[in-house]
Order: sequence, then C-alpha cells, then structure tokens
Amino acid sequence: MPSYQLTHQWGRELHRRGGRRTMVAVDFRLPDDEPVLVGRYNREHVKLASAEAASLIAGCEDARGYEVFVPRAIGTREIHRVRGVNRVTGWRYMPNAHGRFPCPCCLERGEYGSAKIRRKAESRGY
Repeated sequence: MPSYQLTHQWGRELHRRGGRRTMVAVDFRLPDDEPVLVGRYNREHVKLASAEAASLIAGCEDARGYEVFVPRAIGTREIHRVRGVNRVTGWRYMPNAHGRFPCPCCLERGEYGSAKIRRKAESRGY
C-alpha cells in the first residue's frame, strides 16, 4: 500500500500490548491473481485476488483496520527486504478509539493496566 500509516497501523498496538521492543516489516510481493483473505479486523473476511484486495483497501474512504491474510507461507524469493518500522505509527485498540473507553472484556488478565480498566468499567456499570 502506498500509505505508510495504513500499512503499519498495527505496529503501535502490537508494541503497546505485546511489549515488543523491536519491530520489523517484511516487504514481499505476490502475483496479482494470488488468493488472499481481506477484511476489517473485527468483521468477516472475503477471498479475493491480491490485486483486488489492494484495490478494495485503496478505494475505501477509511481503510484503517483492514487486514490481508495470505493463507500460505511466503517464499524467500518473494521477500524484497526486511526493515525497521516506526513503532508509534497507528492507533490503539481500534480506529477512532481516542476518547473512548477500552472494552474490558477484550483485555487479557495480567496485561498492563487491565485491572485499572476493569475497575473503571465496573464503576461505570459495564
């Protein structure tokens, strides 16, 4: 995807929730007719050719939260480069989450800050 923000939006969430310190991107290319699964992270995914999936995402007014799954291993000859990525790019929890309370049932026990979020949710009647 031509947008750095859209391509690496999950980086911040993975870093913040998973505690990973170093993030890398693996750039690879697929044939245009390669079957992939595409959709928003919290909705049903559809099977499309990779070129159609890229076109679908590029044509969205708000493409945040879209993901593409390749249902096979990526071959070494398909990899073009491995590089570091900016870890603060993207959004937390979900697009437009700023100012919204995180869902307490989606947090793992023991996750940093989850007890405080659960207590706050209980006081709000969740």
